[in-house]
Amino acid sequence: MERIYERDPHANPGSRRSRRPRPKPHSEKMDLLLFYILPFIIVNGILFLLVAAKPHITVQVSNPKAYKTAQASITVNALLPIKELASAQEGSPLELTREKGNRYTAEISKNGVIEVYAKLVNGMTAVQYEHVNILDDTAPSVSDQYSIQDGILTLTLMDSQSGLDYLSVHATNPAGEPIAPLSMDRQTGSFTFPIGEESLIIHAQDLAGNGMQATFSTHMEVLNPDGTAASALPGETAQNPPDSGGDAATFPAQTGGGQTATSPAQTGGGQAATSPTQTGGGQAATSPAQTGGEKAASSPAQTGGATIYIDTTAP
Repeated sequence: MERIYERDPHANPGSRRSRRPRPKPHSEKMDLLLFYILPFIIVNGILFLLVAAKPHITVQVSNPKAYKTAQASITVNALLPIKELASAQEGSPLELTREKGNRYTAEISKNGVIEVYAKLVNGMTAVQYEHVNILDDTAPSVSDQYSIQDGILTLTLMDSQSGLDYLSVHATNPAGEPIAPLSMDRQTGSFTFPIGEESLIIHAQDLAGNGMQATFSTHMEVLNPDGTAASALPGETAQNPPDSGGDAATFPAQTGGGQTATSPAQTGGGQAATSPTQTGGGQAATSPAQTGGEKAASSPAQTGGATIYIDTTAP
């Protein structure tokens, strides 16, 4: 059967042709940009980033334990894998423990500068430094305000970081016998000890375990040119012969109202400088200063007719 189609009088004669998409005009510039220039820029940019990529290192030191140890956290951020990683503190290697990803930790047991070195597979390197100063590696110190009066030594001990370990404070006589303090004040750090004609050695530690010794004596300590010690009794005039080129003699002081005690100055090119101090009603005691390029020995202080000699060391 033949089908008869009625033609729509309102239809556009060219409507069937208009339904077909018309080809857009071809643009060679657009093709060049899309298919050549942009891919070239993107690929070379990625290659440049990969070739020039450097590691970024961050170091954080935290969690100090009793001022003795701390933990260093090291993070390395990089686009490429790490080829080499090393860390050291003041020339001593640090053992690194890998945590998660590119994060590492190391135990720190002393103050000093941490150096972290990283190298990527592309050969680019980076170095990061971190200064550690939160650990206590300094022994307690003795205040300048100390005295000997009526056979009682009064002194003040200080520690600015971990704090003074009060239970560790004691004294020993030259025979090594321990002597407990007569009194202590935890608020001010003041201690008192009995002291006789012999010297007294004060021992103390801080809470981080750093120790010190301080020697007090009612006798005068005189250093010989060879560095050995000689004693001068209170009230006597102790002298060292002039020395040409060695250390200066130390300071015998007047004790108990006797004559002035003098120390000859080192004959190394100048006169001795004197710093007289009068205590106890006698004449001034003079302290020689070295004038030949070397340091003078320690200067004891005179209080109440007795000479105090202090030598602080960290055993």
